Amino acid sequence: MTNAPIRYIPADMTASTDAAPRTATQAVIGRYYLAMAVPFAIDAITLLVFGAMHRELHLLPANVAMSAAFLLGGVGIGAYFLIRPVSKFIAGEISFADIEDTLTSLPRRSAMVMAISYVPMVALRMLSRRFGIELDAMQEDPGAPDLIASFIVGTGFNVLLIFFVVSAYLDQLCEHLFRTRDVNLHVFHGRFRRKVTVALLFMSFAGVILLSADIASYSGARLDREATMDVVATIVGTLFMVFWINHALSRPVARLDLGMRQVAKGDYQVRLPVTSDDEMGHAAGRFNEMVEGLSEREYLRDTFGKYVSKSVATAILDNRDRAGRIADTTAEATLMFTDIEGFTGLSERLAPAEVASILNAYLGAVVPVIQRHGGVVNSFIGDGLFASFNLPLPCDNHAAAAIAAAMEIQQVLDAGPFAGHAALRTRIGINTGAVIGVTIGTENRLNYTLLGDAVNVASRVEQLNKQFATRILATESTVRSARATDCERLGTTDVRGHEDDVVVYRVGPA
Repeated sequence: MTNAPIRYIPADMTASTDAAPRTATQAVIGRYYLAMAVPFAIDAITLLVFGAMHRELHLLPANVAMSAAFLLGGVGIGAYFLIRPVSKFIAGEISFADIEDTLTSLPRRSAMVMAISYVPMVALRMLSRRFGIELDAMQEDPGAPDLIASFIVGTGFNVLLIFFVVSAYLDQLCEHLFRTRDVNLHVFHGRFRRKVTVALLFMSFAGVILLSADIASYSGARLDREATMDVVATIVGTLFMVFWINHALSRPVARLDLGMRQVAKGDYQVRLPVTSDDEMGHAAGRFNEMVEGLSEREYLRDTFGKYVSKSVATAILDNRDRAGRIADTTAEATLMFTDIEGFTGLSERLAPAEVASILNAYLGAVVPVIQRHGGVVNSFIGDGLFASFNLPLPCDNHAAAAIAAAMEIQQVLDAGPFAGHAALRTRIGINTGAVIGVTIGTENRLNYTLLGDAVNVASRVEQLNKQFATRILATESTVRSARATDCERLGTTDVRGHEDDVVVYRVGPA
């Protein structure tokens, strides 16, 4: 995993005034006006279809002009004031915190602007004959039921439509601001399912309401004409509504799915834009919080793994309590201590930097061998180390694994010099017995280690290599557990700090 930091602009900071991002964002803002023009497009299409069906295309220019005046002119003026705060943010005049409420309420306020513009347009169109304006080939004024139904259904449809159209636009705008400005919404008070439920219920009854009003208001040719227009309007409106609801829902879901798949691949740098104030936006925000936690956990695992074995770091992070302590565990384990022969004299002859270089090269060769055989390096002790097999991580045939690791270590050390100096010789002591893995220390500093008499015996056995002139010594408990054959019994010896004598074996060549 890469630990590249993710940059965020705090909510109280203003946006950058860099020209290129500002130009791109202004283009995105321009799409808002196109989104607000969707009801005009639907109205114009409906008028065109109706005029073609009834051969009244000569009335089309006047109707389209009126629609443009209200649904483009009136709506455009309202849209300008609604989107103006975002433009100020892009220009660096205000902070993101100042426009966050504007963004979250943009669909709702846009719907209100549409209602304010649409109601007078419908009233003027239906009562046009009283004002001497020829917009309808019929000589009769609309019936009261039709007038009321047209007001309710027409206004409701356009309000709902513009709400979902602007919601889809807001998704694009917030995604763009997130990618170019590193800002995200943090306000959640909407309910997407409530919005969709209202829209679906409305569209289910809109056609029935309009046709019922037509039947109650007209008869004959006028009824056929009005019913035809209402059916066409309902079909066109339903298609548009379904498209924009699907658009408003599918993009956030697809983005969330892509983000989850990236996290599953181990990418903890991915973040999602929060583009709405409802459940979808809340889910994106929670996703970002989750990935933040995973990223921090992975960073701790990688960093901790540089001080202890990464497998130990994983075990501790997975099994720690709230205080950071790993649960105490008792098990039979095989313990190994190593020590470089003649290292004191080497330290006296060489500069400290050279000694450190040799020691790092030595450990760089020894530690991987231990880990390959399932062991864990618990600590470095001067020029040696303390390793364990089967605790804290399980290791099958741990005694045999420890012996195999010790013999391979000797082979690796015999292979060549370290840091330009002669090959190093190391002494290894191995013992098998019951130990307990514990976390010791204070609240501010903890250390995971193994305790028990078996640990003390392993340390003393390593020191006995000097007495027996050997390179690897193992106790009888280890040899029996490993069922080792390439071992020579050297006898019984007293071990300081241990009550009983210990039988030791030479492992491998002397």
